[in-house]
Amino acid sequence: MNDPDPAELWEEVRGWLRVAQADQRTARLGLTADPPLCGVAAFHCQQAAEKLLKGFLVRGLVDFGKTHDLDRLGRSVLARFPDLVPLVVPLRPWTLWSVAYRYPGEAGAEPEPSIAELSRALELIARLDAALRALAPDAAARPSGRPGAADFLPEGPPEDPPVPPEDALGFD
Repeated sequence: MNDPDPAELWEEVRGWLRVAQADQRTARLGLTADPPLCGVAAFHCQQAAEKLLKGFLVRGLVDFGKTHDLDRLGRSVLARFPDLVPLVVPLRPWTLWSVAYRYPGEAGAEPEPSIAELSRALELIARLDAALRALAPDAAARPSGRPGAADFLPEGPPEDPPVPPEDALGFD
């Protein structure tokens, strides 16, 4: 079996990046609406995260099937890109955002995230987006000062205690 053409593979990743950017933009627009549309923004944050995780899996040559489950996608991404734990683990609870505010009767069960929480989510998504872009195939040909995926991880101590690898992540 031949290795995939890096340019073709990256084109597929770029497709995931494009749709993730549209979801990020829609989430930001939801936050600037009057009044803010926090449920809409939460849905699009989940969608952006999902598409970025799928982009990492395409880049890592990992088949992910059809799923919207950020736990499952995150587990697969971390198996191939373990340095992304600080960017991937916080996404886990967002799977609920894919449905909680989209259907009548669902919104009452889960309170909408706050504007502050959604703003933090968008910052995390932006770092995940930048980390994926740093994996472009031509990155190795760039000057050594070119940032890598690890350069987009949060600085300083994490807000929560560090998460031990794989088995302690809480993925079933």
